Amino acid sequence: MIRRAFVAIVLGVLIPTTGFGSPIDESAFVPIGGIDQWISIRGEDSANPVLLVVHGGPGETQWPRVENYKPWEKAFTIVQWDQRGTGHTFGRYGKDTPDVTLDRIAKDGIELTRYLCQKLKKQKIIVLGHSWGSLVGIKMIQMEPELFAAYVGTGQASSWKAQVNFQFDLLLDKARREGDDAKLKELQAIGRPDPTTAKGSFGFKKGFSNAMAPADQQWINSLRAEFPQLKANDPKEAQNYSDGMEFSGEKVLPDQIASDLSATATDIKTAFFVIQGKDDVVTPTSMATDYFHRVKAPVKDLVLIPDAGHFAFMTASDKFLSALIEKVRPVAIKRGA
Repeated sequence: MIRRAFVAIVLGVLIPTTGFGSPIDESAFVPIGGIDQWISIRGEDSANPVLLVVHGGPGETQWPRVENYKPWEKAFTIVQWDQRGTGHTFGRYGKDTPDVTLDRIAKDGIELTRYLCQKLKKQKIIVLGHSWGSLVGIKMIQMEPELFAAYVGTGQASSWKAQVNFQFDLLLDKARREGDDAKLKELQAIGRPDPTTAKGSFGFKKGFSNAMAPADQQWINSLRAEFPQLKANDPKEAQNYSDGMEFSGEKVLPDQIASDLSATATDIKTAFFVIQGKDDVVTPTSMATDYFHRVKAPVKDLVLIPDAGHFAFMTASDKFLSALIEKVRPVAIKRGA
């Protein structure tokens, strides 16, 4: 530890440390909510604050991205979790996975948090929710705020209804701006969508990826390009990853459609952070910012990352990690992490 601190000083590199812990790199199935669920725990110093990543998608488990989180492991102990119905966990039970709902997954998250606190000898942890995971993360801190030193949202969800209308208007404006008469007629024929149904929520979205931030488009293209190699390396788990996304997406869609955090989750009883790509149109940044301003929390902060969108935590990971280290980490430590 002393040598590490010396190197940091000499090189002028910020490598925060908390104590004299040891490296950790484990993965296992853990009994949670009556089923076995897969987690991994990785970090360079177990004395660091624990950061639980609650993945989005739904079903977009982060185990294929494990190396992207390696720089994070200097300042945090990173926990990845394949939620019920997703990834490795889906592989255990397949379509027989029971009770794949927002409420049950959030309760799983609470049970996992208690397990992590006991295993890693922590009073509290940090929870990071991305997209769908932000709904899960908010639900978790509403249920048991005393378990969490801080909440961090990215690709922060707010109101499904408002999100669907925003995206429809975005595509209309894009068609008008680009003089795309065919697309304009197509959207006008569809008409104002009904966000309470799957057809209304998705029926107008053909070509939506072309309206996303350039960084998001590049990220999605890279995932598509990498998938054949992922499948070649581990055909079974790659299939579980793909099938789990389809399965869980269908199961939790009613919960997504019903979501309106601006109406149901504005009283947050822990430190509240939103680190958002400035150009996110999937969970629109204007709506995430409005939700942030509605929230009452003991501590809160908003960070908007330029030239980034829905996947800012991956496409602008250096800036995202800087915000975690400089903004979130010290507050979380003061609050028990």
